[in-house]
Amino acid sequence: MLVACTTPAPELSETTSPLIRTSPASSYTFATPVEVGQTSQAAWVTVSPQGFNETYDIVSSVTESCADFYVSAPGLPASVSRECIEWHDCGQVICQPQALPTCLEWVTYTYDFQVFFRPTVATTTSCAVQVSTSGGQTITINFTGTGVPRPIDIDVTPASLAFGDVRVGQTSTAANLSVRNLGGSTLQVTSITVPAGFQVAGPTSYVVAPNGGVQNHAVTCTPGSVGTLSGTIKIASNDPVTPTTSISVSCRGTDSSLDITPSPAMIPATRVGEPVTHTITLRNSGTAAMTVQSVALTGTDLALTSAPSAGTILSPGAQATAQVQFAATTSGDTTGTLTVTYDGGRSRTAEISARALATSMALTPDGTIDLGPVCAGQARTQDLLVLANDQGSFQLEEVTAPEAPFSVDVAPLPLTVPGGGTTQVAIAITATPTDAGRVTATTTLRTDIPGAAPRDITLAVEGLPAGVSGTPAELEFGSSPIGMTTLGQNVSVTNCSGSDVELTNARIEGADADEFAIVLPPDSSTVEPSRTASWLVVSQPRTPGPKQALFSVDHPEGTVTIMLVGEGLGDGTDPDLGDDPGRASYYACSTGDASSAWPLVLALALVLGRRRSR
Repeated sequence: MLVACTTPAPELSETTSPLIRTSPASSYTFATPVEVGQTSQAAWVTVSPQGFNETYDIVSSVTESCADFYVSAPGLPASVSRECIEWHDCGQVICQPQALPTCLEWVTYTYDFQVFFRPTVATTTSCAVQVSTSGGQTITINFTGTGVPRPIDIDVTPASLAFGDVRVGQTSTAANLSVRNLGGSTLQVTSITVPAGFQVAGPTSYVVAPNGGVQNHAVTCTPGSVGTLSGTIKIASNDPVTPTTSISVSCRGTDSSLDITPSPAMIPATRVGEPVTHTITLRNSGTAAMTVQSVALTGTDLALTSAPSAGTILSPGAQATAQVQFAATTSGDTTGTLTVTYDGGRSRTAEISARALATSMALTPDGTIDLGPVCAGQARTQDLLVLANDQGSFQLEEVTAPEAPFSVDVAPLPLTVPGGGTTQVAIAITATPTDAGRVTATTTLRTDIPGAAPRDITLAVEGLPAGVSGTPAELEFGSSPIGMTTLGQNVSVTNCSGSDVELTNARIEGADADEFAIVLPPDSSTVEPSRTASWLVVSQPRTPGPKQALFSVDHPEGTVTIMLVGEGLGDGTDPDLGDDPGRASYYACSTGDASSAWPLVLALALVLGRRRSR
């Protein structure tokens, strides 16, 4: 007969204990540096049930808010559970429970998602990815990656220049053309060719320093007659991908006596969500009065906030002004056209260009700073690095003081953080625990980034008593398929005594000792006072089911032990998952004969029925 397991699955509303765990548990580093603008290989995260009793929860969301990282988490919400079935069998006959041995069948459902690193700047950045469940649990995993520059990478902005109407025989207002080197090696510009009627100031052959070096050119148009001028400026360089960069240019020669300055008008760069206003001057350069009929503006995120009213008369030499506002909703370049109609339908135009810079704060590490084990009465400091991992700069305006035993030290605020990741600002985080036990607190960073919410950073430290202590008390490796080695995690031994301690005979013991392995010992077996030695340990599940073992290491006063916990996922699959992206596996504890196929089929059927009914 089939009998439900004696440990019932907890309802979401009836438990506050953690129901899920992740692998990796708290941090992951992309081992291979990634070129700026390229995307890393996927980092896989597995969400599995916590502990080894019946468990059921739902992953409701996987979120991040980092410019250099993104998450692919399809099929949410997704269930994560462990279910069990108990049955009794004697060959082909279902017998009474009290007369026969039992076999316990577990079915585990996990959820997998991916995290990718796509750097925008050539530096190391971090991102806190949060996994949240319907049961109210949130796990934060800190991902870290290093961006490296491309060898040579020319970046010319803007991609085109339109000067609009320019009086015949006069030179337009200068427009800026920037040649930047985003690569890691020197850029060599070998020539610049310019079409007739246009001028480019500055050298035509030069080198640009790597990692953001720039050469600016002033570009103007001088039409010799009424009509349209157009062409292409070509910049030749040693960029292997783009050996020639082309910039289209145009202007129209006019005999109008209405002068518009500047024309073209290049609005100073601003940040997304931060409006900026620019003044345009209209001047009558003729010898007779003129009447302004209308002033209109077209262009994305551009607006005319003030202008001369219809019927405004400009006497010879008189002038009026118009105000143009650029309120960017997205980063990048935009262009528009200001059109002034006067004297019975005559018109004059001026081109407007603007650039909006994205602004984003990256923190390394992000989300949580765990200063690890620290002897009570001692102090440990770690830097929190702040940088702008997009082109716009920002001001760090406030860093709140956390509760004891933590403190922060930062340069006087407000503090400008330059764009493009060129400069990092360090905030020193110090923990000085006075008692044994784990303590957490929060510090909050506020900036002037438009629309950005304050960023909370959780601080943690494990205060240790006098003597020799191991941390953590229990090391969880999560669920892993049979034959796959997990990511390494550290077990640590800290010396909080007054003299050196010699550590010997580091080992893994217990029933499942062969399912774990020490892969990297510390550099020295001698631990000085207030110092820590760490071993890198992995889980290597060989068979299905829960795994437990002890990491042990001896010292003159005794032995330090740390519990190691993991789980091997079997090869079974759920034949009826439907749209659920969860991964199912099963394993049996052999307290009886489970060789018959039909008890397993019935067990799985019952599990699936119970799972779908919740």
